[in-house]
Amino acid sequence: MLGDPMPDAAVVEAARKGDARALDTLVGAYLPLVYNIVGRALNASAEIDDVVQEVMLQMVRDLRQLRDPDAFRSWLVAIAMRQIRGHWRARRASTAPARVEDIEPADPGADFVDLTIATLGLSEQRREVAEAGRWLDDEDRQLLSLWWLEAAGQLTRTELTAALKPTRSGQVAVLVHRMKARLETARTVVRAVRANPRCSDLSAVCGNWDGRPAPLWRKRIARHVRECPSCSAFQFDLVPAEGLLVGLGLVAIPVTLQAIPFGHLAAGVGAGVGKAAARASAKAGHRAVGRHLLGHKLALSAAGKATVAAVTVLTVVAGVTAVKYADDHRHSGAANNAAAAATAIGTSSSTTAPSTAAASTAAATPSQTTSSPASTIVNTALPVRAAFYYPWYPENFQGNGSHYTPSAGDYSVDDPPTVDRQIQDMQYGGLQAGIVSWWGSGLREDKRMPLLMNEAAKLGFSWSVYYEKEGYGDPSVAEISSDLTYLRKYSDQKAWLHINGLPVIFVYADSADGCGMASRWAQANQNEHYYVVLKVFGGYRSCAQQPQGWHQYESGLDVQAGYSAVASPGFWKYNASTPTVPRDPTQFRQEVTTVAESKAPFQLIVSYNEWGEGTSIESGTLWASASGHGVYMDILHQVFAAYPR
Repeated sequence: MLGDPMPDAAVVEAARKGDARALDTLVGAYLPLVYNIVGRALNASAEIDDVVQEVMLQMVRDLRQLRDPDAFRSWLVAIAMRQIRGHWRARRASTAPARVEDIEPADPGADFVDLTIATLGLSEQRREVAEAGRWLDDEDRQLLSLWWLEAAGQLTRTELTAALKPTRSGQVAVLVHRMKARLETARTVVRAVRANPRCSDLSAVCGNWDGRPAPLWRKRIARHVRECPSCSAFQFDLVPAEGLLVGLGLVAIPVTLQAIPFGHLAAGVGAGVGKAAARASAKAGHRAVGRHLLGHKLALSAAGKATVAAVTVLTVVAGVTAVKYADDHRHSGAANNAAAAATAIGTSSSTTAPSTAAASTAAATPSQTTSSPASTIVNTALPVRAAFYYPWYPENFQGNGSHYTPSAGDYSVDDPPTVDRQIQDMQYGGLQAGIVSWWGSGLREDKRMPLLMNEAAKLGFSWSVYYEKEGYGDPSVAEISSDLTYLRKYSDQKAWLHINGLPVIFVYADSADGCGMASRWAQANQNEHYYVVLKVFGGYRSCAQQPQGWHQYESGLDVQAGYSAVASPGFWKYNASTPTVPRDPTQFRQEVTTVAESKAPFQLIVSYNEWGEGTSIESGTLWASASGHGVYMDILHQVFAAYPR
């Protein structure tokens, strides 16, 4: 991390003047950075070792020519990039095919992507980002090697720019934007080719594919993903990569490479003796690392066959995966920033980190150790169809009242049969979840959560909460964090809506909210690890810190491309003389159809039972139907059945 202590300019100056101890300090401090830049750019283990040595030896040899000690870091990164480009040019210029006897057998688990996944304990979407890098071309991998470290906090944009040496102002931002777009596409490709079972049409597309990631095949498979009704779902729920990489440590270097005395070997570079000795030593060490990782994988395979088989069986049930999940995660009550919340996705603290940097990263991420059966959660595949739910009855029937009357009369949410009826009603309408209005611990809505959770667990339904406090004030980071902690009593249960192993929470907002709200939620959720879905506001897409999702709460049709789509039957508040949005079942059917066709990750209905504002789709006396579910629930049932998830 940039905040970690690194040798200062005085150490660089001492090394320039020949201080051997200072030189050793520089090598030890910066070798991991160089190894990670070169490793991610090249990936192949033998190439990585050679180029890393070239970089470090050139650093030692040319250090006396460095005029500004404060620029050492940028200077070293630039050397690394020149060596990478030189390696590519040499490889492309070589036309003679390698002899079979000269090709070293590949070390299982020793390519840099596998090392990254194994040593940093990556899983889920973080693993997908690492694997997606294999599908990029050489130039994009070069840029990825720098941008990855920038996103992780290991490099600055100034250092990245200095290494690339752009020809015009703003060019780096454009290059990064394009590379990130191709990386996101590659992530959907990773998902598609790993799907089990794989799409039959995709299998036909890949009939001549040799199984090795390549840019050409990325384009072909990505085209299929965009056009295939089934595979297009892989484009949803992509947490921004920069959010996934925040705080990620460096991949540890092989111990033998670390032990090479570059300062002493530099003297023999001219004759090639030092370089050859260094290369031989590092290659032997890398083989040892490969063998260690292979043994680790085999051990995991032998020990975990039954578990893997059980999970595999569960993954085929209606797109829902049952997984084990345990830790003392703290609860969230509102939409959170992806840059912080997403650090929870994919890092296992149970993986032993072989370096200080990796160890510190693992310690900051949530525990993923096996839990007791009571901690079993259920992951719901996107898109999710849900309705906003209000548990403040019967009180609000006598209080605010409504222009409409429920078919069930003035019911009570304290009555289990009533809750069961409502859950089954929403399931009839093709909804997977309800979003419960929540105002704080110990309040009326909170006290009704245990019954809602119990009945949902029996009926195979999911709940999340709508964190209302954000819409009527600006709760502090400490207050949000405290609420998230409290909500864990519910969100660790299987009846809570989970996506990618994270409990989902929706957050309300008011018209005055902006990117500052996203920042507060990012800070509060840094150690809470919720899947935060914030309510949109003007300019939300440009916020530096992005949550996992955005949504709108609207009394009519609204589509936030790539995030949410919302439909509502109308709006007539209890104290208004005329409806703001008159009810029209035909119009509602059209809106729901638009929502279903949007393929948005969150397809939402406002609301299931907000009788006071007149947005309810729960059966009412004015729209009762022969099914017993009411006209609006019948429409949901018909449309969502015609447009399956």
